[in-house]
Amino acid sequence: MLTQKQLEIVERLIEVDPIRNYPQRGAEQVANLIGANAFRLELDDDVHESEPAPNGPAAISLTLEGGNERLGTLHLYGMLSEDDKQLARWGGRILGKTLRCCQRLDDNNTQRTYEDVQAMLAKTPLTPRERDVVGRLLSGASTRQIAESTGLTVATVNTYLKRIFAKLGVHSRVELVARVTGTRGVVPPGPKAKSEGPQP
Repeated sequence: MLTQKQLEIVERLIEVDPIRNYPQRGAEQVANLIGANAFRLELDDDVHESEPAPNGPAAISLTLEGGNERLGTLHLYGMLSEDDKQLARWGGRILGKTLRCCQRLDDNNTQRTYEDVQAMLAKTPLTPRERDVVGRLLSGASTRQIAESTGLTVATVNTYLKRIFAKLGVHSRVELVARVTGTRGVVPPGPKAKSEGPQP
């Protein structure tokens, strides 16, 4: 069974926008929940650092993997206990898997056009308001930004998102974006998951 901290890491990571700034924001979420005072995320030729920049040796360095593929390394800085380091290892595994999903979302060869997305949404059991929420989510808006731009409360937007997830058979924002934009390879959690991922 997952601990409260592990659940919090999962919840924070699935709330981060899967298209914009995911590496930076995902690393920030893990570092903050672990209690690290700084981080450095190295992905191929891309480096993301916390503000202020890390100083001195890392307390722990985590290899991030997505499936069998090595994606990079997350270095966490600060005074971390052994329990913190154990939680960091677990958070690093989750971050690696979500980074891999986000890389798939960024693959232009699997993206649908705006018109295709609108046509797909019109065929779903979503209400006009739910389609509007999905459209705003796809444009990169956070829950708070969706609430502010629609005049809804954050709680109401979250209720809409839960209904949308249920109607489309997804479990997270990453899966929702993958389903709607046509990206393959994001496998929903659970024993009935198929290797080819969700079908639109």
